[in-house]
Amino acid sequence: MTADPPAVLERRLTRHADVRAVLADPRFLVPAVPAAPAAQPGTGMAWLRGAVSRFSNGAEHACRRARAEGLLDALDPVRLRREAREQAGAELAGGSRVDVMARIARRVPVGVLATRLGVPEDRREEVAAAVTAMAAAYHLPPAPGAASAGDAAVAVLADALGEGEGLEPGLLAAVAGALIQACDATAGLVGNTLAVVARLPADLSVRWPVEALLAETLRWDPPVRLTRRVAAEDAAAGGVPVPAGAVLVLDLAAANRDPEVFPDPHRFDPGRFDSERFDSGPCQQAPGGSGGHLGFGSGIRPCPGERAALALAAGVVEAALTHRLADPEIPYEPSPNLRVPASLHLEGTHTTKGPR
Repeated sequence: MTADPPAVLERRLTRHADVRAVLADPRFLVPAVPAAPAAQPGTGMAWLRGAVSRFSNGAEHACRRARAEGLLDALDPVRLRREAREQAGAELAGGSRVDVMARIARRVPVGVLATRLGVPEDRREEVAAAVTAMAAAYHLPPAPGAASAGDAAVAVLADALGEGEGLEPGLLAAVAGALIQACDATAGLVGNTLAVVARLPADLSVRWPVEALLAETLRWDPPVRLTRRVAAEDAAAGGVPVPAGAVLVLDLAAANRDPEVFPDPHRFDPGRFDSERFDSGPCQQAPGGSGGHLGFGSGIRPCPGERAALALAAGVVEAALTHRLADPEIPYEPSPNLRVPASLHLEGTHTTKGPR
């Protein structure tokens, strides 16, 4: 669940049906990262961008994706959720004011996932900080100084996973990609959910299952706003011809508020998602079989980390449900594609009712 770099010549699609159609069409590929100087396998951000599944297509993407899916599918989402809840709860214990974005939203999900993917417990904090640095340098162009910090961070993760004995580059790329996918986007999901839920009266915030809160946030205020595809050949999108090489901007945020799919789309309503599905799979289905939110993509290459991301975010949100906003003004990080609070301060209440 990450964003793509800006494109120069592009056409934007906003209708839910059009976005889904492009995501399901093999003629539309993810933009390739620019060619980088030859790098030693397993070292630096230039190598990593060229080695992960995120920026590849075709058979290469399928092979890399399968490896990442194998790692993630082996994880127990119940355990991920429990550990995220416990660690977030420890940070919030006592009810004093806490900046969730600084202390929890990235650090806890990434740290929990990292240890489940093979990082030693005593290096959890070091690796969580390294992954945050890698995420900042993942897309091009990186912010000033981000590339060198990202290069050093790749070395930290490689050393933690290999414990000084070296690590097979393909495994490093799969783990790094999974952790980066779980960093900014999961932080945005946590922050955007709490930004609306923490404004509600405490008795109302526990009215809906946490899964419904997350699903509606992914529709109403998704952390990943846009993704891009490039036409590999002459095609069509939204009823309009698209020449080979053209870039399409898929506006996920706009598509998630398409009134043809979601009635009263600008209202935050967790009740629009069917709670009966929450025990059997990801909560993406909208009422009436009209289609799901696009918070994790769709079609050929949906986010492979959906199950883990939902489990981690659910654990954090559960721990924070009885907390209220200490400051109603929430600034957001500057980004063309991501919507992530820069800070979000919570403080405890005297309410003791737990989450559903």
